[in-house]
Amino acid sequence: MIDPVEALNSKAIKELHEISVQEFRPRGRKYDENADMPVENIQTLHDLGWLTMTLPKEMGGKGSNLDTDDPATYLQAIRVVARGCSGTAHCLQVHNHTAWALNDLGTEDQKERYIQPMFDRPFLGSFVGSEAKRSHMYKMNTTATPKDGGFILHGEKNYATNGPTMGFAVIFAAIAGVENYLDNHQMVIIRPDMKGVSVDLDWYRPAGMRAASSPIITLDNVFIEDKDVFGAPGAYPKGRYQGKYHLGFAANYLGTAEGMFDWYIEYIGGRGKNSDGIIQMRTGEMKIALQAAEALFHDAIRAWKTKDIVEAELLSIAAKSMAAQVGFEISHKIIHASGSTAMFDNLPLARYIRDLETHVLHAGHDRSAQIIGQAAMGENFDSTLQR
Repeated sequence: MIDPVEALNSKAIKELHEISVQEFRPRGRKYDENADMPVENIQTLHDLGWLTMTLPKEMGGKGSNLDTDDPATYLQAIRVVARGCSGTAHCLQVHNHTAWALNDLGTEDQKERYIQPMFDRPFLGSFVGSEAKRSHMYKMNTTATPKDGGFILHGEKNYATNGPTMGFAVIFAAIAGVENYLDNHQMVIIRPDMKGVSVDLDWYRPAGMRAASSPIITLDNVFIEDKDVFGAPGAYPKGRYQGKYHLGFAANYLGTAEGMFDWYIEYIGGRGKNSDGIIQMRTGEMKIALQAAEALFHDAIRAWKTKDIVEAELLSIAAKSMAAQVGFEISHKIIHASGSTAMFDNLPLARYIRDLETHVLHAGHDRSAQIIGQAAMGENFDSTLQR
C-alpha cells in the first residue's frame, strides 16, 4: 500500500502543490467574481493527468482510489489543489468520483463513450444527487418512469458541479412505482444536448465555492435509452459509494485550512509581526490543530486497508468533521492576528474563509457528528450518509 505520507511527499504531489499555490490561487479572484468555472486550472489538471487519477493505470490513469493499493494519491491531490483553490479542488473531486464509479459499474459501451474522451480533453463528468425538498439522501423526487427501450426522466436537480462545461452527468432518480430506495434508486447518464435537458447557469451565486460552478439541471420528459441506464437499481446505496467519498471532502477542508494558514504565515512575515508573542502563541495553536487534523486524515486513509468498511467510514466521517472544525478555528484566529486589511478583496483570505464556510454546508457538518454519536451510543446509523 502507498502510505498517505509517502504520497504527500511524492514529486508529483509536490509539483501539484506548487502549481496550485503559484497559479491556481492568483486566478481565484477572477473565478470568484462571476462564479465562473476554473477552466485554465482544469486544463492544467488534464494536461498533468489528474483528471483521470482514479482510473486504472492500464487504462492510462494513475490507479489511485480507496479500492486500489494506492488509496492516498488522489486524496492528497485534492488536498493540495484546495490549498490554492477550494472550488477547483471540488471540481476535481466530483469528476474523479464520477470516473471511478463509471469504471466500476459502467458497461463497456459507457466506458468507451464517457471515459475514453477524458484522456483526450477535459471531458468533465458530474454526480448529481442533490435536489430540493429531499426527505432522505437516497430518496429522490426526480422520477424515472419505465418505457420500452429505457426511462422517461422528470425532475429538477441542483448543485450540479462542473455543470457549465460538463460532457455528461450521472443523475440520481427514483423508479416510478417502486417504494424502497434500495430498489428504486436508479442512476442514468444525461448529456447537456439531450432533448428536455436545460441548465440554469444563473442560479449558482453562493457566498463561497463560487469557482465550483454548480447549476440547476431541469429534466423535462427526457428519454433515457437503455444504453445510458447506469448500474442496476440500488447499485449506488448498496455499493456504499457515498461512504467512499467522505475523505474527498475531508481532503478539501484540510487543504483549504492549510492554504489559508500558509498564506497567513507569508502575510504576517511581510508585515513584520513575527516577533509578537501573542501572534506566536496563536500561530502555534493553529499549527498543532492542523497537525492533529492531518494525523486523523491519514489514519482514515489507512483504515480502508486495515479495518472493516464501517470502521473506515466512521473514521473518515471523523476526519471530515475534524478538518472542518480546525478550519473554522484557525480562520477566526487568522482574522484577528492579521487585521482588517487582510480581508480586502485583492487578497485571498476572505475567499478561503467563504469557501470553507460554504463547502462544509454541502457535506452536512452536524450530520457527521450525529452519525459518530449514534455509533458511539450503540444506536442504528448509516455511515455512508453525507447529510
